[in-house]
Amino acid sequence: MYTTTVLSLLALTGTTLTAPTALHLRDSTPPSPTRHRRAPALGQTLYSCVNPGQVALTYDDGPYTFTSSLLDVLDEEGVTATFFLTGSNFGREMTSDPWSAIVQRTYAAGHQLASHTYTHPDLSALTPAARAADMAANDDAFRAILGFAPRYMRAPFLSCDAACAADMAALGFHIVDASIDTKDFEHNQYGTVYAAEAKFDAELGWDPAVDSAIVLAHDVHETTVSVLTRHMISTLRARGFRAVTVGECLGDSPDGWYKA
Repeated sequence: MYTTTVLSLLALTGTTLTAPTALHLRDSTPPSPTRHRRAPALGQTLYSCVNPGQVALTYDDGPYTFTSSLLDVLDEEGVTATFFLTGSNFGREMTSDPWSAIVQRTYAAGHQLASHTYTHPDLSALTPAARAADMAANDDAFRAILGFAPRYMRAPFLSCDAACAADMAALGFHIVDASIDTKDFEHNQYGTVYAAEAKFDAELGWDPAVDSAIVLAHDVHETTVSVLTRHMISTLRARGFRAVTVGECLGDSPDGWYKA
C-alpha cells in the first residue's frame, strides 16, 4: 500500500522514482536490526543527549542548494551532523538529480540521515492514515537512493501530538525534537544571522561534564551554512564540547539508525 502511495504522489509531480547511479559509498548495506542496541524508546520525543559533553548539530528540510557547501564546511571542520530530509519540498524531489547524489554523499561522509516527512505537513493535523502514508513515502524515497530508510524522524514545525507520537511508535520511529532551536529561519540574512548566533550562545551550556544539546538549524539558508555553522562549531569547542550525530548523543550505535 505504501509503495502504491508514493508512486501515486510521484505521478502527480511527473517524477519517476528511479534509483540514481551509485556513488562510491562506504557501505550501502543497511545494518541488521538484530544489532540495534541502546536505542531510546520508540515514539519517545527526545530533546537532549544522554551523554554529557556532546552537541548534536541537526539540519532540517534538505537536500537543497546549500547542502553541498554545508558538507564541505563540516568536512573541513571534521564534524559529523544529522540531516532530517524531506522527499518532496521546495519544488524538488529527493530521488531526482542532483539531490539523490547529495543524499548519497551525505551518507558516505558519515553523517546520520533521518526523516523529516515526505511533503513537510503538520503531522498533528493529519489523520493516522495520512501520517503513515507520508512517512512511508519518505521511507520509499530513501530506499530508492540508499536501499534502506531511517529509524529517526523529526516532525515539521516540531508538531507531533500524542496521537502522532503513538503512530510514530507504531511505525518504528524515534522522535527527535531539540533543546536549542536557533530560529535561523527567522534570521537568515547576513545582517540578522547574528541573532541566531546569539541564541545558540545563550542556550548552550558551559559545563561539558553535565551539559549537552540537540541543536536545530536548516541547511536551506545560505547564512546557516556560511556563517552560523562555523560559529556554532567554534563556540561549542571553546566550551569543551564535541559535535556528534543524534544517534551518538543518544547512546545508540550506528547499527540502530536505519531499517531495511
